[in-house]
Amino acid sequence: MKRNKGAILAIGAAVFLMAGCFREDRPPDGARPDRLEERAVSQEKTELTKAPIRIGVMYALSGNNAAIGTNILRGIDFAVEDINTAGGIDGRPIEIVRGDTQGDSGVARQVAKRLITKEQVHAILGCHQSTLTEVVAQVCEEYRIPMITAISTVDSISTHGYEYFFRLCPMNSLYMENMFMYLKDQAEKTGKEVKTVALFADNSMIGQEAIRCAKIYAPQYDMEIVVEIQYSQGAADLTSEILALKEAGADAVMAESYISDAILLMKTLKEQDYRPPILIAKANGFADPSFIPATEGICDGLTSVVEWNPDLIKGQDINRRFKEIFGMDMNGHSAEAYTAIWTFKTAFEQAGTDDGTAVKEALDCLDIQGGFPGGPQIILPYDRIRFEDHELKGVSHYNNNTSASVAIAQIQDGEYRTVWPFEYAGEDIQFPALLFE
Repeated sequence: MKRNKGAILAIGAAVFLMAGCFREDRPPDGARPDRLEERAVSQEKTELTKAPIRIGVMYALSGNNAAIGTNILRGIDFAVEDINTAGGIDGRPIEIVRGDTQGDSGVARQVAKRLITKEQVHAILGCHQSTLTEVVAQVCEEYRIPMITAISTVDSISTHGYEYFFRLCPMNSLYMENMFMYLKDQAEKTGKEVKTVALFADNSMIGQEAIRCAKIYAPQYDMEIVVEIQYSQGAADLTSEILALKEAGADAVMAESYISDAILLMKTLKEQDYRPPILIAKANGFADPSFIPATEGICDGLTSVVEWNPDLIKGQDINRRFKEIFGMDMNGHSAEAYTAIWTFKTAFEQAGTDDGTAVKEALDCLDIQGGFPGGPQIILPYDRIRFEDHELKGVSHYNNNTSASVAIAQIQDGEYRTVWPFEYAGEDIQFPALLFE
């Protein structure tokens, strides 16, 4: 019998199927191997050894997105240090095996196979870019290795029925809907009603999905998309794109960019003397630690989705220790990576073994509320981690953390300050948003 979560819980537009920890058989998918036989998990834990539990972590450590990958590794290393200092996983230390995807899907496939077949990792955490995450998920499914993505948000990754793939972060659709909710709600504080929106996104999978989701949600929130600007990822020049945005004169600009493009966007806005009344980003490169230093003096007023922020009530002590070690605050990516390692720890302990199928089944049944057993509270802006099958707009999704949510922060005096939801906000929204002098 596969796990069956039959009860229905409506959350926004999604319908979550939740009952117990057994699921119906999932539909076949071209990228999946033949159906895997169900394997019962022994109720008795295996004898403890000192052999490490090896977790492969796959991010771009070179190329345009290396800064993001390096930042994610800080959260991973920080969590591993805490866990190993406290005795590891049932007395076994965690050992991290790094894999550089170079931001390339072909390289990512090769690295995933090497980590599994040569390095003998017991699980994989990755990637940052959703296109690569989908490729690695196929490899993990083939070799029956459990995989968590802490960061990749493209909706379609969770539609294939993969049994060994789990998503901790929210899907793109939730990010985009929260951005429209913010644009609607901010009028209460600023008096500025948003009726027209301009879209600015690259031609990557995540950029295209942001555009798709925006087209779905704009009419639901009584907003009109007046221009849709697409550009090639890693662009050398964005002048024509910014001039098109300026000509459209929308009430708000919604942006989705990786780090190098996000920096170039801000510099080009200044060059072309264009100050959007509201510029709101879907995290990504705008949330990278290198973004604000690289755009100092020209980024104040920008708002962005954040998965975590230093002024949130949760995780203050953890962030203080993180900053003492790395000289910077946690951000959403490092906080999510930190949380993913603790999630793996809990699953390995509940499985009582490093067998991939047993750990997968432990992840199936995981239900962490408030905090991790023997560990920290969940520091992200939600209080539960549970991987569920659910439907969204008639499409089936599998193994998503259905409790995940985000917040909105604005750069004020060179720092992100949480401004929405209002009950979690420590600062008022600045408007009009003066991006540069």
